[in-house]
Amino acid sequence: MIWLVGFAMVFACGQSERPVTINIGGGFTPLVGDVSSHLNNGWHMTGGVGYNIRGPLTIGVQFAFNGFGVSRFALMKAAAPSGDSHVWSVAAEPRLQLPFAHKIRPYVVGGVGYYRRTVNFTRPAMQQVLFFDPFFGFVFPGVIGVNQVLSTVTRSGPGGSLGAGWSVKLGKADTEFFNEARYTYAATGEIPTRMVPLTFGLRF
Repeated sequence: MIWLVGFAMVFACGQSERPVTINIGGGFTPLVGDVSSHLNNGWHMTGGVGYNIRGPLTIGVQFAFNGFGVSRFALMKAAAPSGDSHVWSVAAEPRLQLPFAHKIRPYVVGGVGYYRRTVNFTRPAMQQVLFFDPFFGFVFPGVIGVNQVLSTVTRSGPGGSLGAGWSVKLGKADTEFFNEARYTYAATGEIPTRMVPLTFGLRF
């Protein structure tokens, strides 16, 4: 019985005193599975808001944008000289703080939401634009280099993520630094999107 009371006290000490938190972050996004032969590893940015509903449990909404390159194999298959790809998502995400009252606080996190993957096949091109000269005050035509989109393939569907991380308070303020990794799966057509984003960020 005593160990249960002690467990509960440690559990409570590890919780955030703030009912609402905001987080921003970014990092590296490795791809796994079949999609890794079509797209190249990339990067991501993420942000969201969380609400502490009971003790160690926080529920929130998280937005993420992942940018990727297109592999040589996919470019040859599409007969395109270049390309780019991205995945954006919005998900409901619970986060459970583990019962440790140390400065470094581990947690588990997951999510279920909507994912949209877009692949653009492009080629270099020149485009005429108008330039403004503020010194002489006149407009003149010019040419700039752009990527012309040859075709776009978009797939979307439900997905989810599961992972773990840790956070640490920065001084006496409520700001926390966190680091987490998740396995993410999204049903985006015949080739699902599988990735493991590694995120570094701040939680306010």
